[in-house]
Amino acid sequence: MDTIELYTVDGSAHGPYAASPVPGTWGTYEPISVTRVTAEQIAYDLNVGDAGCGLTAAWEGANLTFTWDETYQGEAGNETVVPDADGRYRIGGLWPWSRVETAQQPTPFTAGAILRAALAEQGITVHTDGMSPSYAIPLDPTTSALEVYGRPHLLVADRSPSIEHTPDAHTGWVVVLHDETGEPDGDWLYSAGSGDEPVDCTAESVAAAAFIADWLTSHRH
Repeated sequence: MDTIELYTVDGSAHGPYAASPVPGTWGTYEPISVTRVTAEQIAYDLNVGDAGCGLTAAWEGANLTFTWDETYQGEAGNETVVPDADGRYRIGGLWPWSRVETAQQPTPFTAGAILRAALAEQGITVHTDGMSPSYAIPLDPTTSALEVYGRPHLLVADRSPSIEHTPDAHTGWVVVLHDETGEPDGDWLYSAGSGDEPVDCTAESVAAAAFIADWLTSHRH
């Protein structure tokens, strides 16, 4: 299994995206392998964050098609990315990727963004009400964003607590089950760090995301 790492679009604030490079000698224009959730985020960032650049992305069923005009690559064209046997998308060649070094997380990115990328790699989307310093993950994946906090969900927060702190200020994620009334249901399901000292944000976010994915799998049946 390939090592999961974080990648950004070189020269932009998009990402980080949890992915693994295609096996072999990887270069910045080579594809990275991402889940459907991450591919959707890449397409959204391109269409919204880079609107007007001459390159757009559109879904056609399970396939993702990139279309560009003369202003982007000299002549118009398109490229369709089809999911592989594992349901992953290999995206690359239309812009340079930049690998995010664990020891030197870029300052524009937050701990919350790194956690969201790790969760996206597990196929999990988080929600936030824009006010509380936490993320909510519904136990029922069909729950709409507006209903999340009124239905059973996992609440994820930093020990600080916050979610959009810088990676070097990360002190560990905690995960708590909440019932349909919005109240905690029992003790922490997951915790890391002491709350007093920073921990490696990338490694701990990957660990927290793996725990959440396993917990949801065992409790959704």
